[in-house]
Amino acid sequence: METIKKEHAERRVGGMRAERIRPTRLSEDLRRILDQANGKGVTIGKIIEILHGRGFDVLIIILVLPFCTPIPLPGLSTPFGLILMFFGLRIALRQRPWLPKRLLNMEIPYPTLTKVIKGALAVSTRLEKVLHPRFRFFKDWPSFNFLNGLAILLSGLVLSLPLPIPFTNTIPAWSILLIAAGMMENDGAVIVTGYLMAGMTWVYLASLVWVGKAGLTWMGF
Repeated sequence: METIKKEHAERRVGGMRAERIRPTRLSEDLRRILDQANGKGVTIGKIIEILHGRGFDVLIIILVLPFCTPIPLPGLSTPFGLILMFFGLRIALRQRPWLPKRLLNMEIPYPTLTKVIKGALAVSTRLEKVLHPRFRFFKDWPSFNFLNGLAILLSGLVLSLPLPIPFTNTIPAWSILLIAAGMMENDGAVIVTGYLMAGMTWVYLASLVWVGKAGLTWMGF
């Protein structure tokens, strides 16, 4: 009888311990930002502080979400793309993403924060239906971790180009979003999908260059 009670107690303690270490979902992280904001503007540094160790992962997703539409956003893609390139480089080198103090102190007004978080929640709730831990080596192995950072870097490069052409923001943005979300949830399958989107980005750019050259040749230039 004592043995049975002991087993039940161990299971209960183990379950409580597992609950404590269970990683939060992306949607939970995003809602926590709004709860902590309490109707006021929040700095990027504060967002990272609220989210503890997952702050930069969520920040990457927040930065890239405004570009997950087919309409280019003039004036925003270049600075955001450069920041994402820097994050990708740090990830590839297995270094913690870093931002200068000036950017950490940049405040996001509450109305803007609300719009971004609501848009992020609409995407994250859909992603969570397919995100779950699998093929963890795409996040844990150094070689794949390098590829993750490199793919983010290259997609950020395309995002930073001031190209007023549909989908030149959308495709690389979705690549970064999928890779970042896959890394956050240890989902290698979603990371691979992000790789495919990154490849599509460069195929799309190459096709635009080819069509442009063909058009110039046809016109006799």
